[in-house]
Amino acid sequence: MTVPGPGRRAAAAWRAVTPRGRAAAAVAVVAAGLGQVTGWREWTGLAAGLTVVLLIAVGLALGRSPVAIDLHLPRTRFVVGEPGTVRVDVRNVSARRMLPLRLELDVDGLPAQVRVPSLPGGAAHPATMALPTHRRAVVELGPARAVRGDVFGLIRRVVQWPVHEQVFVHPRTVLLPDPLPGLTRDLEGEESTVRTASDLSFHTLREYVPGDDRRFIHWKSTARSGTLQVREFLQTRRSLVAVVLAGDPGDYRADPPGTAEPGTGAEFEIAVSCAASIVAELVRRHRDVVVDAAGVPVRGAGAEGVLDQFSPIRTRAEGADLLAMTRRTAHRHPRASLLVLVFGSTVEPARVRAAARLRPPGATVLAVRARVPESPHPAVLGPLTGGTMGTVEDVAQLPLVLRGAAS
Repeated sequence: MTVPGPGRRAAAAWRAVTPRGRAAAAVAVVAAGLGQVTGWREWTGLAAGLTVVLLIAVGLALGRSPVAIDLHLPRTRFVVGEPGTVRVDVRNVSARRMLPLRLELDVDGLPAQVRVPSLPGGAAHPATMALPTHRRAVVELGPARAVRGDVFGLIRRVVQWPVHEQVFVHPRTVLLPDPLPGLTRDLEGEESTVRTASDLSFHTLREYVPGDDRRFIHWKSTARSGTLQVREFLQTRRSLVAVVLAGDPGDYRADPPGTAEPGTGAEFEIAVSCAASIVAELVRRHRDVVVDAAGVPVRGAGAEGVLDQFSPIRTRAEGADLLAMTRRTAHRHPRASLLVLVFGSTVEPARVRAAARLRPPGATVLAVRARVPESPHPAVLGPLTGGTMGTVEDVAQLPLVLRGAAS
């Protein structure tokens, strides 16, 4: 092992001095020089005082930080507004008593601090920190740092641990007893014209060709004809639901300045909750669903994974509006049987009707309009040709709105 030389040790020690400490050292040197030149005791006293303060800071920063840090998260998923905490265990791994230090843990990019008292050898100190679950997000935890220094902020010695965890703050959702009742058409058993080697709808027999699956050989017909005969099927269709969550900020009523973070807002949060509730319930019931959430495709084998992907969704100033997103979804999924559009109150009825006309051939449209009570736009819009539309002012109203849309 290479032992660092005196130059490297001096450089490391100088890096531990904060800008405030370097300024104090410079003032001390200048004051000492002025006192020596002018003979004024005031300058000499200032230099002596700053020197004492610097020596005390050095003494407080001396010593090692023989600690181990463990993060304990009882849960990694929360609903927005639900209180959450993370526990950090700081353990003295040496046999000697450890001096007090300050622990810093980056929570969503901001350092959260807690004081750790002096610990005997082998002892541990648990510290609890609150998680920012007041808004929908993916909260990054880590890294963690043990900091030694003085109360004046002149010297700061840091030992960092590369711990990292993710906490998902889900949008508010509601359980839907029957997702989209009467709106999703059950297409199981409806035949298409596409022939396939394996399906449920038997079509005809044909001669065997190399590469055919031998499990589908029809032995009775083979015995009668003298040549190998295999079954051929018609591909059956399944219902596909396409969900579009508008991602243009102009599709939602803007909150007053300073009341919401960029890319969010009260109306957009209602829309996210509605879209997440519908998609999660469809996934729970193993229905085929494709999602374009503000330009982000949402895929997941389970409802929790779907809600994880809804946690960081934001509107984007350069994002596509409702019409562009609907056109893109209809082009990519022309066999969708139901198109769900989720948007805000600022979208005019004419734009909603234009988006509905872009639906895939034969598909039904369900338009879910998020609206805050103080929105200047009307609470009720006219009927929608080729589909239904409902306005939601709170996600708790979604089941009632869906039942009304299906009736």
